[in-house]
Amino acid sequence: EVSQGPPEVLTAGKIRLDVPSCQLTVAGRDVPLTATELRLLERLMSQAGRVQSRSQLLAEVWGYAEDVDSRTVDTHIRRVRAKLGEEADWIETVVGLGYRLRPG
Repeated sequence: EVSQGPPEVLTAGKIRLDVPSCQLTVAGRDVPLTATELRLLERLMSQAGRVQSRSQLLAEVWGYAEDVDSRTVDTHIRRVRAKLGEEADWIETVVGLGYRLRPG
């Protein structure tokens, strides 16, 4: 029996994230990401449509304990949105809850 792992290439609109090669392209142009930005975007894209709380993101992306209160997530979301340019609105802020990638 062959088990299907997570997709290796995640897409949303003009955003294309090639996970194994750690390469992001937006509308066909290469966009450099830090390792943390890559993990954050991968998490949001792989869970598209599902709200990710700050504590979930801190645990999954940074490996922090759930009870850490940090604005690190907000700062990184802002940086990723800036790099996504016109595609930035794919990342939604869910007030009081966290963030999600808008369902396609």
